[in-house]
Amino acid sequence: MCKELNVRRFVAVVAVAAVALLALGGCDSGGEGDGTISVVATTTILGDLAQNVIGDEGEVIVLMPIGVNPHDFQASSQQVAAIQKADLVVANGLGLEEGLNDVLEAAASDGVRVWYVGPDIDPRLFVEAPDADEHDEGLLDPHFWLDPMKDVNAARLLAGHLSEIAPDRDWSVGADAYIVELEQVDDESFEMLAVVPQADRKLVTNHRAFGYFADRYDFEMIGTVIPGGAMLANPSSSELASLVETIEREQVPAIFTETVESDVLARTVAAEVGYDIEIVELYTGSLGEPGTEGDSLVGLLRANARRIAEALG
Repeated sequence: MCKELNVRRFVAVVAVAAVALLALGGCDSGGEGDGTISVVATTTILGDLAQNVIGDEGEVIVLMPIGVNPHDFQASSQQVAAIQKADLVVANGLGLEEGLNDVLEAAASDGVRVWYVGPDIDPRLFVEAPDADEHDEGLLDPHFWLDPMKDVNAARLLAGHLSEIAPDRDWSVGADAYIVELEQVDDESFEMLAVVPQADRKLVTNHRAFGYFADRYDFEMIGTVIPGGAMLANPSSSELASLVETIEREQVPAIFTETVESDVLARTVAAEVGYDIEIVELYTGSLGEPGTEGDSLVGLLRANARRIAEALG
C-alpha cells in the first residue's frame, strides 16, 4: 500500500511539474504570460520605426546589424527562434530581404503573425526609372522609407496591428507622437532642398534606392552605377560608359553612394568623367552607427536631404 501511494504521489508531482513547464513556455513565447509585446523587425530602419511606436510597451528585436545590406542578410538559428516566438514580425515584403524569404514564409505557415509593410503603403514601380529593363517589369520598389509620408502611413498601420494583438493599450499615442517627428523632418527636407534649382534636380546614385525620395521632392533619377533594381547586378563596361556620357551631358556635380555598399564602382565612373565630380555618401538600407547623424530614421532622412542639398544646390 505504501509503495502504491508513493507511486501515485510521484505521478502527481510529475504532472504538476509538466504544467508548470508549459506555463513557463507560454511566458517565453511572446508575452502572453507577462503582457509584454514582442516584435521582431527585419531591418534597423523598421526596428527604429517600431520602437518609436511601441515605446516602453513592448520589446523590439532587430535582426540585421547596423551597416548590413538587407539584400545580403541571412538569419542565424537564434534569430529564427526569436521570429518563431514573436507576437509580430515586421518585414519589408517587397524583395528587400531576399535571404529571409523562406524563414518568414515558414514562420507565417506556423502561425506567426508576419506583417509585410511594403505592399500596404502604395508602393511605386521600379519600371518608372529610366534604366529599368525587362527584368524590372512589374517589380515594386522596396525603398519606401526614404519618403517620410510613407513612414507616417507605416506608423499608423503598425499601431493598428498592435491594437489587434493587445487591444487593452492605446497604441495610437506612440504612433501619433512619432508621426509629428516624421512630418517635421519632411517639412525640413523641403526647406533644405529648396536651394536646388529645378534644372539641377537630377540624381545619379549607386543603385535605384531613391525613387521615393525623387517622387516626394520633385527630383529626377537619371542614372545608377548598378543597373536595374538589384544590388548584386554587375554593370558592363558599356553601361558604365553610357553613365559617364549621361553625367557629362547633364553636367551632374555629384554621384551619391551608400553606407551599406562599396563606392569603388562609383569612383571608377567619377574618374572617367571629364571634370571633377563629388562622391557623396547617403544612408539607404541601414541606420548609421550610434552617435552619427543617421542613427535614427528621422536623422537618416534629415542627413540625406542636407547632403543632397549641399551637393546640388
